[in-house]
Amino acid sequence: MTDIKKITDEITLYTVSNGSISFSAMNYGCTITNLFLPAKNEEKIDILLGYDSLEGWKAGTASHNAIVGRFANRIAGAKFTLDGKEYLLDKNDGKNSLHGGNTRYEKMLWKAEEYSDSEGEGVKFTRKSPDGEQGMPGNLDLCVIYKLNDKNELIWEYSATSDKATPINLTNHAYFNLNGKGSILNHHLQLDCHKFLRANGELLPTGEIVPVTGTSFDFTKEKTIGQDIEKLITEKSDGANTALTKKDDPFGYDHCFVTNADETKLVRLGEVWSEESGIHMEMFTNQRGVHVYTGNFLEGALGKGGVTHKRHDAVCFETERFPNAMNEPDFPSCILRPGEKYWHKTVLKMKTEN
Repeated sequence: MTDIKKITDEITLYTVSNGSISFSAMNYGCTITNLFLPAKNEEKIDILLGYDSLEGWKAGTASHNAIVGRFANRIAGAKFTLDGKEYLLDKNDGKNSLHGGNTRYEKMLWKAEEYSDSEGEGVKFTRKSPDGEQGMPGNLDLCVIYKLNDKNELIWEYSATSDKATPINLTNHAYFNLNGKGSILNHHLQLDCHKFLRANGELLPTGEIVPVTGTSFDFTKEKTIGQDIEKLITEKSDGANTALTKKDDPFGYDHCFVTNADETKLVRLGEVWSEESGIHMEMFTNQRGVHVYTGNFLEGALGKGGVTHKRHDAVCFETERFPNAMNEPDFPSCILRPGEKYWHKTVLKMKTEN
């Protein structure tokens, strides 16, 4: 069942429900505004951070629950060379480019329509990103689909074609809190990821793919997100936290973990759950990476219900190609060429246990 509501003449909100779970999404930035699930006390809670008004969504700068591209995550030096030509991008993260630079997909209007197929019911968003937008080459035809089914699966599917070779890396930057409020450090997390990308003080991958064994990044066995977070300050396998934190002040996870996927089929990524709410979310993707971000820059941000957020009030699981892949020759290619089709699928399977 889909309910359609006009917010303005140009912006429409779609609410999709299967009777147990519901999500709302608008064509402004392909943004998922709410995701309601029953907690173990049967109260429905919204497990996504965000804003109460359209003005809040427009003013926000943290990509809350929106589509991110043409290339999600960071690009070193805000430049790359492709087929012998250098492309210069916006420097919006120090000297680097982040999440598309200053002209972001999350602030754009998309075409939207109701959508259904054998997997579920939802919303389809489309847009043409013109040659040169964000400094990127090629006219890119984009399609983003969010759909829900009776198995309590929320499915995100992205596809694209281009008339020129171009880097592409789309994701949704959803900020999850399975309790609806407070810290996520008590959330339990298990990842089927045996390696991660070492990061430097600019949160860029160094090019090294490091085993998680014996590090604070080992979630192969379930543990709370906060269990080893203080050890990140002195984590010898990574340089990001030692550069970004003060003594005894853990910054948090902001790293790409390596999945078992190769982009051809879905694999299980892992599971996150809350003992407080009883909500579980099992994750599947066809992407080689998942960027786990523990809301490290949320301090002071104003959210739903007038809440002022603190660091670690949310966790993001950004399924993606490797950050800065166009500048790292040993990383899998992120280049889409004419005649090829980019395809990215992520499935969130949700349930509540008492």
